[in-house]
Amino acid sequence: MDAPFREGETSNLYDVIKSEESPRPDADLIKNSLTLEVNRALETLSDKEEQVIRHFYGISVKHPKSLQEIGDAFGLTRERVRQIREKGIRKLRHTSKNKVLKTYLG
Repeated sequence: MDAPFREGETSNLYDVIKSEESPRPDADLIKNSLTLEVNRALETLSDKEEQVIRHFYGISVKHPKSLQEIGDAFGLTRERVRQIREKGIRKLRHTSKNKVLKTYLG
């Protein structure tokens, strides 16, 4: 789609169909790829860390939950949930498998 129509030209299909109101043609592909990478990254965590992070950030659940709501659901204190979340985030930051994910996040 980004290849020129003819050799030596600079215009391409993106230029023709570009619209501020319509989503990018590759938006679904990027979203699906990002979802896959997020799921792969979360799978590197313990089950409890994964569940806490999914619920706190609203990943694959209806809506994000507070630390207190997560604690109530899992029978943990708010502080313990915060500690689990922080440990999971530290692991995600330092896991070499997450280098691909970092390219999406900038």
